[in-house]
Amino acid sequence: MKKISDKYNEACIKVFDMLKLLSNGTAKYRDIIELFNGSEKSDNAGANVILNKYLNTLKIFGINIYKSKNIYYLQNSIFSINLDNNDIKMLKKLKNASGILHNLKQKENFERFIKDIELRLTRAAKETLYSGSFEDADSINYEYVEKYKTLITRLENCCLENQKLELDFTLDYKNYKVLCEPKEIIYKNQKAYLSVFNHLSRQVFDVPIDAITEVKQLPVLSKIKETSATVVYKIKDDLAKSYQLKEWETCDGRFDEQGWLTIVNHNEDFDELIKRLMRYGSNCIVVSPKTFRESMIEAIDDTLKNYK
Repeated sequence: MKKISDKYNEACIKVFDMLKLLSNGTAKYRDIIELFNGSEKSDNAGANVILNKYLNTLKIFGINIYKSKNIYYLQNSIFSINLDNNDIKMLKKLKNASGILHNLKQKENFERFIKDIELRLTRAAKETLYSGSFEDADSINYEYVEKYKTLITRLENCCLENQKLELDFTLDYKNYKVLCEPKEIIYKNQKAYLSVFNHLSRQVFDVPIDAITEVKQLPVLSKIKETSATVVYKIKDDLAKSYQLKEWETCDGRFDEQGWLTIVNHNEDFDELIKRLMRYGSNCIVVSPKTFRESMIEAIDDTLKNYK
């Protein structure tokens, strides 16, 4: 077998170094050309000739790179991801959702993440993504987002700075005033919510941004950076055997003598958790806290009233 020369090995390493520089989609001309200049750092003429040979070789293997204003752009990755229509529809929703981000750093990181995915799509997946299909994916209510942009930005800063707030809001024609710690802004069904922790009730709940009437920032910071509203419940039978833990839940995986499996839930919105646990019927019981048990009983009683 013919021995591979050192020169051949060196050429392969340079190609891989170039692809490494381009792995995030772009690379500066001076960084690329330096790979082919050699140790003498002479003029770039010879290096450009060698670089063009490698670029043409890569093109033969389906890796396309183009240059614009001293920047090289990688148009497709050395490996590809072939998404189905549901995945592409979700990706298109993510692309459109970048318009609702107000934090510039978050927006930059989010758009870089989307770009990294696009770079690695197959040609067929890219054509589907950039086509006019999935018009319903572009269904973000930008008028709503623009209307509450200032408030959302303010509340995002309160979350980052670990502030305590006095919050006034109206839900179901009732006015509420709570002292709370804001945790994060979340988006559900094209609407923004402020997730807050109420220290008095030990409850996490989501307040619709459009329901907030007044926000008063208190002159003190929360002493506890991470608060925990923990609900403990048990499940059994087939539900317990097939149950998939949420990312905010923990479980030791051991069944007690009666066949119950204990789940510890951290900081899920109480209203959402009640709705979910009610679907489990008699295969679920709430252990603690007492306030959540009472809320669960009240929700069950309200449901039973519909059948009287």
